[in-house]
Amino acid sequence: MTYSIFQDTLAELTYPQLEAAARRGVPVLLPTGVVEEHGPHLPLSTDVIGSQLLCRLARARVIERGGEALVAPPFYWGINHVTGAFPGSFRTRPEIAAALLEDIFSSLASFGFDDVFVVNHHGDRAHNQMIADVIGAQHAAGRTGIRWLDHGGTVRRLGFSGEEPQWVVYDPPEEWRGRLSAHGGRTETALVARYAPQLVDWDVIEQLPEHQLTPEQLAEWRRGDEHAKQITPHGYFGRPRTEFDDWRFYEHHGRAMGDAVVALTGA
Repeated sequence: MTYSIFQDTLAELTYPQLEAAARRGVPVLLPTGVVEEHGPHLPLSTDVIGSQLLCRLARARVIERGGEALVAPPFYWGINHVTGAFPGSFRTRPEIAAALLEDIFSSLASFGFDDVFVVNHHGDRAHNQMIADVIGAQHAAGRTGIRWLDHGGTVRRLGFSGEEPQWVVYDPPEEWRGRLSAHGGRTETALVARYAPQLVDWDVIEQLPEHQLTPEQLAEWRRGDEHAKQITPHGYFGRPRTEFDDWRFYEHHGRAMGDAVVALTGA
């Protein structure tokens, strides 16, 4: 089995095909994440796999409803403040990450794509604030078709209401809204186990105990760097072992994202 970050993305098109899609007004889904540690059992690419999968599932839902959508190659040089003390968590300076994301938006605009939807799979506040700031600047410059698809958690954490034009708050089924577990926990294990099982260290996972954090420990963990490494010395918290249907979190959220794209653009 193989895994490619370019699979089912617009990078597989020729430039005339891309031009034709832009003329048709096809919306673009942009996966965002980072390369960072996810415990001793999951690959550094977990967030990239997650954001790209959500985009692919959203695109499939748009197509199912008779529309079109494209998935951009993933943006994965985001910000790792919390897990930055671990090997494998690449430390990109915030201004570099922001400039790269700005250039990606500018490139898509130059290709003729007006509707771009960010799909993020990384919870670091510094990373999320950077994305929100860049999208806000894009709106100020008149590129109001760039929006962030979110189920509401990031919206609230960053102090927004969700009514701002840069946000699209989608509505997953009630029972799946809060099912994304802790860093390196059961939901992310289910993600990789189902969609890239060759990347899971199954021998290690059997030996990992459940490691829950108190609110005070979580606050300390979010201070990042050595604080996080002290709280989670093995780079994960929660329960690493997955339940049989945890992977369905992504299917439900992907479908809800696709419905939101259709509702906004007609796709």
